[in-house]
This record gives sequence, C-alpha cells and structure tokens, in this order.
Amino acid sequence: MLRYLLVLLLTVTALSWPPEPVAALEGRELKPLMWGWERHFAVEYEPGVYRGQPVVEGTVTNVSPYSVISVRLLVDSLDANGQIIAQKVAYLPGDMPGGAHLFFQVPTKPAPAYRVRVFSYDRFESQGGNLR
Repeated sequence: MLRYLLVLLLTVTALSWPPEPVAALEGRELKPLMWGWERHFAVEYEPGVYRGQPVVEGTVTNVSPYSVISVRLLVDSLDANGQIIAQKVAYLPGDMPGGAHLFFQVPTKPAPAYRVRVFSYDRFESQGGNLR
C-alpha cells in the first residue's frame, strides 16, 4: 500500500510540474542535423507568392552518387540584418537517386530575405544482389 501511494504521489508531482515556457522555446535556433550536407546537395531558391501567401520555392539536387530519402529542408526567414525571425522544417516527398532533383514550395512568413538548407536526410542503400 505504501509503495502504491509513493508511486501515485510521484506521478501527480510529475504531471503537475510546470512545463517550459513557450517563449523560452522560441529563442532556440534550429540548425541542420547533417553536417556537410552541402557536399551532397545543391539548393536553389527564391521568394514567391502562392494564392496570395508568401512562399520560398526552388529545387534541391542530389549531387552525390547515393540515393537519399526523407529529405527535410530548413527554411529561415531573415530580417534586414540577416537575423532569423522565423524557421520552418518542410518535408520533400519522394526519393532522390544520385543526380535527381525535386521541386519544393514552402509557405513562409513575410521577410526581407530567406535561407534554405537541408535539415536532414536518410541515405538509402539497397541490399543488392539477386532477389529469389
């Protein structure tokens, strides 16, 4: 019985602990998870408008000889001084064999400038050989 009450007390305490304020989360800058992504991808982009809303659109090209899947982009909205005012991670559907490119269009907040980087990706490796 005592053990049950102790577990109950710890559970109630953990659930009532105040969560981290949202304002503190907003101050954290996202950075690409994959170091050296620039060696594997070429990214071209420009600001645009789609249905009256600001977007960043362009292409990502896989310049490596490897096939990749689950590519995610990090789109930074920048102020006039080049400081990040908003960030968004966007998923690119489809796989990209070496040399392939994919078009993207990501809704953004209005900003004087933008920066697009590859946030993450997975290298796809087939098992090779003959299937039986």
